[in-house]
Amino acid sequence: MLTFKSINFEQQVFQQHQLKQAHPGQSEWSIGRHPGCDLVLPGAAVSRVHGKIVYCDDAYHFIDANSKCVSLLNGQVITPNEKYPLHLGDLLQIGEIFLYVEALMTPLSTLPESNGLALATFHQPQQTWLDGDLICHCCRIVDETADVKTFYFVADPPVLFHYKPGQFVNLEVVIDNKPVIRSYSISSSPTRPYHLTLTIKRVPSPAHQPDIPAGLVSNWLHDHLRVGDRVKFLGGPIGHFTCVPDLPAKLLLISAGSGITPMMSMTRWVQDTLANCDIVFLHSAHTVDDIIFRQELEAIAAQMPNFRLVVTLTQPPVSRPWMGFSGRISEALLNMVVPDLMQRAVYVCGPEGFMSATRTLLETLQFPMQPYQEESFGSRSSRKAAAKTVEMNLWQVKPETVPLTNGKGLPGDRPAIQPASQAETPRVHFQQSGQTIETDGETPLLEIAEVAGVSIRHACRMGACGACKVRLHQGQVRYESPPTALTDKDQVAGYALACVALPVGQVILEG
Repeated sequence: MLTFKSINFEQQVFQQHQLKQAHPGQSEWSIGRHPGCDLVLPGAAVSRVHGKIVYCDDAYHFIDANSKCVSLLNGQVITPNEKYPLHLGDLLQIGEIFLYVEALMTPLSTLPESNGLALATFHQPQQTWLDGDLICHCCRIVDETADVKTFYFVADPPVLFHYKPGQFVNLEVVIDNKPVIRSYSISSSPTRPYHLTLTIKRVPSPAHQPDIPAGLVSNWLHDHLRVGDRVKFLGGPIGHFTCVPDLPAKLLLISAGSGITPMMSMTRWVQDTLANCDIVFLHSAHTVDDIIFRQELEAIAAQMPNFRLVVTLTQPPVSRPWMGFSGRISEALLNMVVPDLMQRAVYVCGPEGFMSATRTLLETLQFPMQPYQEESFGSRSSRKAAAKTVEMNLWQVKPETVPLTNGKGLPGDRPAIQPASQAETPRVHFQQSGQTIETDGETPLLEIAEVAGVSIRHACRMGACGACKVRLHQGQVRYESPPTALTDKDQVAGYALACVALPVGQVILEG
């Protein structure tokens, strides 16, 4: 059985359709305007017999029957009379109607006796993933550009993915027998909860990068991850870079390169929910071939009257025509494409240099920075240089309030907070290994642990992802800027973010 949810944006009509077996062994269903079709879709752009669904090779496929109006699958134009496999969460466009693949189930006559991985895909999920670690398998890989791939994941066993559009996840893979964690923004929308997608750009590994070089996991995923392989998501979706729940009436989404991924998640969410939000989507790319999601974005722009797509190229083509903008984002460009800038909430994502330049440009234009958000994953050094020192955030856990023999957490009462003494030479003691490291008070706990040979799992190294959360048995830490991934509840429970927490006095850690 195949279940679609149909959406007609022009008429704002939502329906659900099921293609069932009329007789045992049926494996083909017709779609079109004719009343005799298995799935009847109204609309002038829908042909009498527009296409068909066939089940073969253990998968459902869509075939366009040389219709008068082309069909699209996830924004990609379908070649007539060719088979295109369908997966959970796919979006099939037939005329002005969108068909969202909501459920898949193998026809009974062709159900294999045992195929655990394949059967798991067709089971209706009974649970929702909100937090905790989750094992997923890769069910699809799409080449977006020459150096960007989108990886589709479903849980094993299946779950419904619940997150806010624009959030990110921590992904763990094993490379050279060592677990490595990286943070990636989610490019799919929570309105399509049966799968989760990560759109990842290949990144050259710079020689100057200490420890694990930047791009290690991204490049490994490009080179080694295959359909059917399993990975682990850690701790649930996190992040404050989202347009919900307080959706602004007007949005300006500014991105560069792979910074487009959270913007795509928010755009798909607005599209699917028919939210009353006016969007200007401003994206900067090097060349035409580097525009990620180009066809889907153009399809959204054609379908949504409240969505305007603006693309500017920093390396415009010489040998072929380009009708869009050229050059970096500037005051002149903003004045031209978004004259109501001051009325919009602005979201920015991309490389640190791009974000810094955009932030400076907006400040120069005297944009009120309250409705401004940005998202970036980079090195600690770049983040530290951009951060402004804030008032010291110091707290101390008394040893008598922490049962050191019980490694499962703190008691229910709040640890006592005492004034910090910065005169004492900072020392970090690792309880399990017995090592004590003297430090200068300006080195994060994570780097001290690495010197001591103590393993602390980590990802972003800038306090954004929360992967390096550790529990303090005793001592004080301070932060140069507020750690976004550490909640008040975490601090009450005695946790610190090792990658950005600086020791004050003597600190005792697990490890």
